[in-house]
Amino acid sequence: MDAVWELWSDVSRWPEWDPSLESVTFDGPFAEGATGTLVIKGQGPIDFVLTGIEEKAGFVDETSVPGALIRFGHRVEELPEGRLRVSYDVVIEGPAAQALGPVVTADLPQALELLVKLAS
Repeated sequence: MDAVWELWSDVSRWPEWDPSLESVTFDGPFAEGATGTLVIKGQGPIDFVLTGIEEKAGFVDETSVPGALIRFGHRVEELPEGRLRVSYDVVIEGPAAQALGPVVTADLPQALELLVKLAS
């Protein structure tokens, strides 16, 4: 769990496990209310805010884009026999939600796979 949390809480490393990201900058410590900027490959910068943090277990970030609010939940939990479950949930609200859903979630399987590989 610690290795996953370290990768999540060091936002400069997010592009290592999320293939859609070009870069990430962050203002201040990894704490609720902190803000940062994502640069998605082929797009301009997008601001985000951490809206919930459960130390070493998960966090939620939110991004507002024209026509939608995108909320990403990230969780890690211990399972029997020393295994871990890493999961994401995505909620998109607003008139552009249906169009954005497939675009926003397309890289999630690869991102999870890379995250687990880096944490192992």
